[in-house]
Amino acid sequence: MTSSDDSDPIVEKLPPERLLAADRLGPIRAGIRCMGSIETLQQYVAYETKNQNRTQVQAAIRMRAQQLHDTPSDECDGETNPIL
Repeated sequence: MTSSDDSDPIVEKLPPERLLAADRLGPIRAGIRCMGSIETLQQYVAYETKNQNRTQVQAAIRMRAQQLHDTPSDECDGETNPIL
């Protein structure tokens, strides 16, 4: 992904402040499962850490990052992304 491709549609449609405002973990986990990039997940975990700092939400985001890291992608150029 190049710097011009940094915008992720999920961030535009469901920004961290909107998704992470939910009080129930179910809808938050559903949103997290839709995320397909480490960079997007980093934005959400940073927002959660700064604002509500819920351990369960941070764990769900990190688990999704681990899933993305463990799953080979056709778009991957051989570089690895850091896990949150």
